[in-house]
Amino acid sequence: MVLMLHAGRKSKRRILALFLAALFVSIASACRAADFVGSQACAQCHPSEFRKQSASHHAHSLQPIEGSLLGAALLKAGHSPDGRLRYEENAGKILIYEESVPQPVVLEWAFGAGAQGSTPVGLLGDQLIEHRFSYYSRAGGLAPTFGHVSRASTPIAELGVLQDKRTVSNCFNCHATGLQRSGSEFRLTGLRPGVQCERCHGPGSTHIQAAERGTSKDEVRREILNPGRFPARAQIEICGGCHRLPMPGMGEEPELEDPVTVRFAPIGLLASRCFRASKTISCLACHDPHSDARPRGDFSYSEACLGCHVTDRKPVKLCRRVQKANCLPCHMQQAQLESYLQFTDHRIRVYPVNSRR
Repeated sequence: MVLMLHAGRKSKRRILALFLAALFVSIASACRAADFVGSQACAQCHPSEFRKQSASHHAHSLQPIEGSLLGAALLKAGHSPDGRLRYEENAGKILIYEESVPQPVVLEWAFGAGAQGSTPVGLLGDQLIEHRFSYYSRAGGLAPTFGHVSRASTPIAELGVLQDKRTVSNCFNCHATGLQRSGSEFRLTGLRPGVQCERCHGPGSTHIQAAERGTSKDEVRREILNPGRFPARAQIEICGGCHRLPMPGMGEEPELEDPVTVRFAPIGLLASRCFRASKTISCLACHDPHSDARPRGDFSYSEACLGCHVTDRKPVKLCRRVQKANCLPCHMQQAQLESYLQFTDHRIRVYPVNSRR
């Protein structure tokens, strides 16, 4: 707080947002497995939110590979797209064989709900490995995992990328709930696959105990984290803990500095004029955190825009599409990364006329 005494107004907001986001992360990661009660316990008092969230992509962002769409796709393919790897099921496990490697990869997890794609992760010996091929919904099959080399130089690289403990810890921490970790060390026992209620609200044991004691509503609310009550920037920082935040020194056109950043909505939103001018717009302005993003043609997105972009008498005259039309084609275009990945650019802006679609 001493820093805030010597900071300007803009810096104070930034420091406060970082402080609240860091507090959110530290509370969630410092809790014991016993503090987590599971989303079914939340359903009794919050049935609507539970029904929506449990059906969402977030809730299925991590799954055991056995019985998953990804596992079925691997077994149906039988071989990798380049024909060098073989997928087989043995004793309920999905294995990857490469003829030069003496032991197979034992696949354990499907990362990603499949809205865009899903990536297999498993064990090669005692080390976790991210497979070189993923399932993509637009392709309806397997293709190289985004970010992996197009041509492998060694038999191990043909199987995928061996991941260090810290990277694996970060992956599980974003795709699961209740991960117990300290630095790069972590335990998968007690982990709940997918982003469930307590991944964003923190462990619910004391919240439920307060409700059962019949204490006041204010006290019950104090016993659970609600990121929706945080300032806009802190909300974005919290979402960005998994959906990524700008690198230090990144400018106001991040998609030009690094085209991959279009994949990470918080980076674009923080750089947008909408956020920089208002300081009040956050991810929640358009998205219900308990549900999937709506189709791009849903007019509620444009209604959110019109919440600010109107005068006292009529909508802004300069926008030709503002009269019951979709704002997104002109102001939030889609960008394609690789053949099967498409993302909405969240640096809200006016695009050149010849690029609008």
